[in-house]
Amino acid sequence: MTTSELIALAGFAGAAIAMLLVTQTKERVAWPAWLVPAGAAILVAAGTGVAVAKDGLFGFWEVVVASPWGVQIWLDRLASTTAAFFLLQNRARAIGMKSEVWVLVVVFTGSIGLLAMLARTVHLERRKAA
Repeated sequence: MTTSELIALAGFAGAAIAMLLVTQTKERVAWPAWLVPAGAAILVAAGTGVAVAKDGLFGFWEVVVASPWGVQIWLDRLASTTAAFFLLQNRARAIGMKSEVWVLVVVFTGSIGLLAMLARTVHLERRKAA
């Protein structure tokens, strides 16, 4: 197995485990929950930084358009990010965040910006509740 395949499988396993753990949580966690999406954003940003350093800012495009699967994964990513932003932006607005700023962050950084927005939203919600 290549390093890229191992990283992809580890990422899948990590995401699956995190989602399963969240579904098993019966009560609100006492620790700062915003650290989870913030940590994920940092990991994804680091991976993106490595990819950009190696293949350039638009190095992903060759992979995306190389096959129907590449296009499908791209469209799935766009749909998922749009749906997540749609669901999150009402919570963000309710605590005073400016959606216009965050939509630009998410459009230009994808899941990195979405995870950062989620971390900020959770942080502000917890601070407001305290």
